[in-house]
Amino acid sequence: MSEGGSQPPASPSTNLRRDLNACTGDGATYCVMVGACEGNFGAFALALGKGSVLGGLAATVPNLLGSLLQLISPIGLRWLGSPRRWIQGCAALQSTSLLAMAAGAWHGSMPTWLVFGCIALYWASALGAGPAWNTWVARLFPPRLRTPYFAARSRFCNIVQLVSMLVAGWILREGEAGGWPMRSFAVVLACAALARISSIPFLQAQGDVRLEPHDVLRVAWRSLPRRLVHGDLRVMLFLVCLQGALQSGGPFITPWLREHLKMDMWRFTVCVAMVFVARSVAMPVAGRLIHRLGTSRAMSMGALGAAIAMLFLPVSTHLAWILFIQALAGASLACVDLAGFLLMLETLDHRERTSLMSTYMLLTCVAQVAGSLLGAGLLSWLGTSATAYAWIFVLSGALRVFVLLVRPARTPVRATVVS
Repeated sequence: MSEGGSQPPASPSTNLRRDLNACTGDGATYCVMVGACEGNFGAFALALGKGSVLGGLAATVPNLLGSLLQLISPIGLRWLGSPRRWIQGCAALQSTSLLAMAAGAWHGSMPTWLVFGCIALYWASALGAGPAWNTWVARLFPPRLRTPYFAARSRFCNIVQLVSMLVAGWILREGEAGGWPMRSFAVVLACAALARISSIPFLQAQGDVRLEPHDVLRVAWRSLPRRLVHGDLRVMLFLVCLQGALQSGGPFITPWLREHLKMDMWRFTVCVAMVFVARSVAMPVAGRLIHRLGTSRAMSMGALGAAIAMLFLPVSTHLAWILFIQALAGASLACVDLAGFLLMLETLDHRERTSLMSTYMLLTCVAQVAGSLLGAGLLSWLGTSATAYAWIFVLSGALRVFVLLVRPARTPVRATVVS
């Protein structure tokens, strides 16, 4: 006991352990929210009677609006100088958007503009917090702990997200079977909002870092085209183009399963969850593949696997076949996710990270909306027949193959094995 009866200051190891535990708690509560709501935005729009086209666009168009709003993230971070406070504000806005949708679902109706506006606010908050969070943890946690800690954290959070997704699917199925579908959406969205609110104390429990203006540099837009095509950001160009190709068909799997195949809510949830399960299970395999083949080659193989999955999706409407294709897509995207993360980690200057990540999110959302509008236009033109959906999926698969033409060359990135 020190003089005056005060407690001695906590040791650095104690502070680090507290930060790690709080970061895991934040990740778990965040994943409860994600599992409960993100995969159900399209289904929510369909339940409100918005139709197949708007149901598909609800998964992408609000992303673009949100990505434009999140461009203020570097400005806000420079102004506050505190990534913790910025992320807490984003969490509060995100929970507010979910509560507004829950209120609309409880009421039983909601204007299309308000649905898209709430989802846009949700994504603006999520995308706005992302660059700040990356900057925060890069300063907060020492490099020697990042790989093992975030590998373990990701596994735990993946399990939490999967459980949340399945519980939400069960609630929505019970609501559909019991004749109260909109009330079930209200319950799920309200629970997602409460989960996000509960993450704020975990954020507060983590140590903050003080950022100076020179720690959050602005990236000149005029330099981006050269860097994207020929420079250190080629991997960013590849990932942006791939997201556009993925979204030309991916959002329309929901109306295909729900509207065309008349799949009940529980089977639909299992199909959606299969991508997530495969993604989680395949992550250690993806790490070993990167270690053996190299980061760029593994990322290209993942993109090719995602293309094959989409090309073969319309072959059969049997549940077992759809689950197999969803598993193939999830495993392939695990390679893309991990390899893309490693390449971005190695190629981005830490002082430019916040600005570049904000730009990357905007470009990604533009590509996603362009892809979804292409699919929506084809669906509107051909109708909602089995042939129309088949054409959309084949086009999306072909675009994913075409994107391989802009894949980055082999780079001397040190691969990290996720065991």
